[in-house]
Amino acid sequence: MELLHLHYFREVAAMENITKAAKKLYVSQPALSTAIARLEKELDFLLFERKGNRIELTEAGRCFLEYVNSAFSLLEEGTLKSRQIAKRNNRRMVIASGFGVLRNMLDDYRKIHPECEVELKFCDTDEIHAMLASGDADAGLNLGEILDSRLTSRDLMVGRYYIAVNNTHPFWGRNSVALKDLNGQLLFCSNIARTFETGMEIFQRAGVSCNLLKLDERDVLFSAARKGLGGVFCMPMFEENKSVETKQEDADPADRIYFIPISDCEAKASVTLVTRKDHYYTAENQDFIHFVTQRFLRNQNALNSDLEQRGIPAWK
Repeated sequence: MELLHLHYFREVAAMENITKAAKKLYVSQPALSTAIARLEKELDFLLFERKGNRIELTEAGRCFLEYVNSAFSLLEEGTLKSRQIAKRNNRRMVIASGFGVLRNMLDDYRKIHPECEVELKFCDTDEIHAMLASGDADAGLNLGEILDSRLTSRDLMVGRYYIAVNNTHPFWGRNSVALKDLNGQLLFCSNIARTFETGMEIFQRAGVSCNLLKLDERDVLFSAARKGLGGVFCMPMFEENKSVETKQEDADPADRIYFIPISDCEAKASVTLVTRKDHYYTAENQDFIHFVTQRFLRNQNALNSDLEQRGIPAWK
């Protein structure tokens, strides 16, 4: 059974006219008719029956068409995935991320797998979406899911939003803060992963008027807090932030940051892994994704433990 004859069969079935199908396929009508006749002989049943000036699929022909379409879909999917493998180094992976903390995770992963080739691109939600859609990124880490039928999303970590402050801030030492406490406060947040837009929506819904400013990098964010310039609106990564109070008991108080949960904030903060449904992931790719997943799980557990100690329910 020739693949070309199956291709001809699909086009004739779609056009319901040999002449029109022949023009579309750039073959002569006699040649197309002969190809269909050969296919029918090989199958030992009729695919078409004539109805006036057009032809229609027989019942057997309709059944056969479903399987032919499925076979072509599998071939197209296999071709796409095979090209992806052929065009790239099997270990190379590009991740578009809205979370700078991924840089720490990659550094630790390379200590175990120095040969790994993972490239990080830090960008906002729209850029993450565009890179995944175009195939320029293999996976994305975003603040929440990205709605696109071509993509699939899975939460790696879900938690509450916190405010990070230094020891000169009036919130220092508090068990928690309420949204109303943030009225008139100067707060900083990351300029990626839609943190600013999310924060503004939260404050506006609560009727809170505060100054929320975007800063470029995570280190710059917490440097601003250490200097007493304001607080940082964020979801803390307790396992990654080595300057957290519980991590550096012997540190100079001026260099320490204290994280305080916003107790009445109903918005969930989430780290979401976004991948393409039709993408092929090598064993090396999957291993790095598993490593990152486990790291965020550790952060999730540390966050839940912090909230439990404070008597504040964690998001499920």
